[in-house]
Amino acid sequence: MKKNLIFVLGLLLVMGFTACSSEIEDGTTDIDSWPMPYEEVKGEYTYQHPCAMFNDADFTRVKTMLDDGTAPQAVKEEFEILKNSAYTSLSYSASPTEWIVRGDPTGTGESSENYANAMRDAAAAYQLALLWKLTGNKEYAATSVKVMNDWADKCKGIKSNDANQMLAAGAQGYTFANAAEIMQTYDGWADKDKTDFKKWIVDVFAAKNIEFMKGHGGQCSDHYWSNWDLVNMCSYMAIGILTENDDMVNYVVNYFYNGVGNGYIGKLIQGTFTDPLGSGEEIAQNQESGRDQGHAMMSVAVTANLCQMAYTFYQCNPTTPQLDFFAADNNAMMKMGEYTALFNLRDGADQKNANGAWLLTKQQMPFNPYKYCIDCACSDKNHGTTHTSVADDTGRGSLRPGWEIYYNHYAKIKKVSSGYKYAKQAADKMRPEAGADGSSRYGTNSGAFDQLGWGTLMLYRE
Repeated sequence: MKKNLIFVLGLLLVMGFTACSSEIEDGTTDIDSWPMPYEEVKGEYTYQHPCAMFNDADFTRVKTMLDDGTAPQAVKEEFEILKNSAYTSLSYSASPTEWIVRGDPTGTGESSENYANAMRDAAAAYQLALLWKLTGNKEYAATSVKVMNDWADKCKGIKSNDANQMLAAGAQGYTFANAAEIMQTYDGWADKDKTDFKKWIVDVFAAKNIEFMKGHGGQCSDHYWSNWDLVNMCSYMAIGILTENDDMVNYVVNYFYNGVGNGYIGKLIQGTFTDPLGSGEEIAQNQESGRDQGHAMMSVAVTANLCQMAYTFYQCNPTTPQLDFFAADNNAMMKMGEYTALFNLRDGADQKNANGAWLLTKQQMPFNPYKYCIDCACSDKNHGTTHTSVADDTGRGSLRPGWEIYYNHYAKIKKVSSGYKYAKQAADKMRPEAGADGSSRYGTNSGAFDQLGWGTLMLYRE
């Protein structure tokens, strides 16, 4: 569907790229700053599905090199992992629940959390969708669609007696939406079922996403760590693209540049420094760097997914450069990735090797003190804390997927000459980044499903 593209930021140049090209290779489009006070983007967009995480040109590139044998070995390995995943069996059967419960089940009618059903089934729908595009086997497509239809037919909503339900709304929302975005080009998905699914995902997931971003559960805007905002931003954008809802896409774009919560770039980045190892790179502390490394890496990984979706959509809408989140504030996302990658790498040893020396101690790592919810407007006055150094905890070194996204974008798409040294090292250590069980390789619980993964397969090129 084509629409005339309109946006408000008159100070930005209109750039003449071909719509929906496989890549926009131009390292000069960095959005180094934006007018203050910020003026909202009010774009009307072009949608050429799929256009969320990946587009048809991406799938064609990967499928071609798999078919002709030119794919790098790591890509071939991850493709085999995908084909043998527990979530891509042609006999895979969904386990939908009437209500998705994440958090305190009190008053929900359920005795315990059950969101893992949606977590696993959303991952299955997405992985099966990838396999359909990369093999052409319609049995994968039919299985993916059936998983989504089963959920849309049974599930009424998401609930809990606390705010944790919003994490399910975000993480499972953007996974289901990305699966559907790929599958909506499948001619075997009946129009009525497709329409019903879109209504379901808007009513069940998008409604929670916007409720969270606008109200943050009645707490202050800084109460929830950045990953809460980021998963809901991912979900709302993916659903907006799926349903061709300009307002939803615009909301996330504007939130990224000027939102109230910690998914806003001005709060997500808490300080920029020069690499203490002398590479000359700039590195940027993120809002969760002092919390623990598991959450710091989750924040970076989910940001990678958000940026990748926005950039793929930008390729259909190149006259809205604000969609290039990767470029915002002079490649701030690259610097944020570098900070976290640097602190989670060992010197010349595999990240699982406990004998490898860390590149830096926490005392050597630059850090701006961060005050979390001190004298805030939250009803709970006992949760505030001050971080004075980067977190050096047991989660350090357990890398999450996402590094392939950063490395591919800045090194291969934008072709910038430097600034991604540690993202490359992290990607090299993880490749192939998918877990042998078909998870996203960060344990077997929710952490393995917070990010979409499969970056080696879809993005790596030698």
